[in-house]
Amino acid sequence: MISVLLSLRSSRFLNGMPASALIFAPHPDDESLGCGGTIALMARSGVDVHVAFVTDGRASHPHHSVVTPSEIAARRISEARSALGILGIDWDRASILGALDGGLAQLSSGPRQELVSTIAGLAARLRPEAVMLPCGADGSSEHDAAYVLVCQALGESGLRPRILEFPVWSWWNPLLLVRAAFAYRKIWRVDLGDARDIKARAIASYISQTLPVPPDLTSALPQGFASMFLGDKEFLLER
Repeated sequence: MISVLLSLRSSRFLNGMPASALIFAPHPDDESLGCGGTIALMARSGVDVHVAFVTDGRASHPHHSVVTPSEIAARRISEARSALGILGIDWDRASILGALDGGLAQLSSGPRQELVSTIAGLAARLRPEAVMLPCGADGSSEHDAAYVLVCQALGESGLRPRILEFPVWSWWNPLLLVRAAFAYRKIWRVDLGDARDIKARAIASYISQTLPVPPDLTSALPQGFASMFLGDKEFLLER
């Protein structure tokens, strides 16, 4: 039902695709879940795409009895490399910004400003026509904090790219998307076509998130979460 509501307000995105895009993923997998099909279509169309991972995702298994946070981080970065390759993005078009996973919303002033400056510097170097990132109210404290940090960094950089927001955790909380359907100036619809299968393969790369890490019996992502992103459309929201 939410997808139908968003579709009714949407316009076809590929008619207005940017020449370059910088995508911010708070954690490795957000890019594939939220806009993996769009990334694949942009790469195919020759858009200059760069993906920045704000954290390395080490906090996804905080109480694991065997695997350490550093080992989780290494797995997730390796999975990200595989996922981007499937989506058509070379690994030299990726940046790992190194922020503390699980603590984006609680950064003290020094580390916060350091991260903002890093983001601003990356944006100033790449000068993207569009910046893509999870929605400002996405139902995740990490995603919401990443949105604020990126917007602050763009303000400091002096750049004024288009900001295109993609839902991730807000699919898990439909009320957020109902609000978004009426709050944004523009909703863009991306009809994925065969990019749907490419996106599914990219998501499947993140086995540390979608499958249990032994001896755990449950996965890091809730049951049924990843399957929400296997439809034939993606949506990008523009204020």
